[in-house]
Amino acid sequence: MKETNKEGKITVELSKRPFPLVLLCLFSFVFFGLITVLFLFALLYSGSITDMVLRYAPDKSSSGSFVVLYIIGGLLLHALSLAGAIIIWKMRRLGYMIFGISSLIISVYQLFATQISPFTTAFYVAFIIAFGFFYKKLD
Repeated sequence: MKETNKEGKITVELSKRPFPLVLLCLFSFVFFGLITVLFLFALLYSGSITDMVLRYAPDKSSSGSFVVLYIIGGLLLHALSLAGAIIIWKMRRLGYMIFGISSLIISVYQLFATQISPFTTAFYVAFIIAFGFFYKKLD
């Protein structure tokens, strides 16, 4: 926020980042950064992963292209969540929108399309809610 004082000089007042938001951002950087890197490695070795899924999957209906699309989708959504957290670190509301939408898509997919524990899905939803507490402080 820019303000002009009596001498006509422009001073910039930076909004102070609350300490709990600092901790939340740092934790989300590590969490989403690590998952993004793991999905990137999975994409690099998608041929081997596809072979294993086709060989050992209980339902042989999974195709190789589905596995690659799953990896690319996971990579993009987690990278968007990471980017949203970085923008939140810069105290921008756009970051919360990006983070919230991508994390919500991940949560809905985990809840309805996979056999992943609801606890894991609740973890993503908790991130959205926790960042939401700081929404009014963002510019």
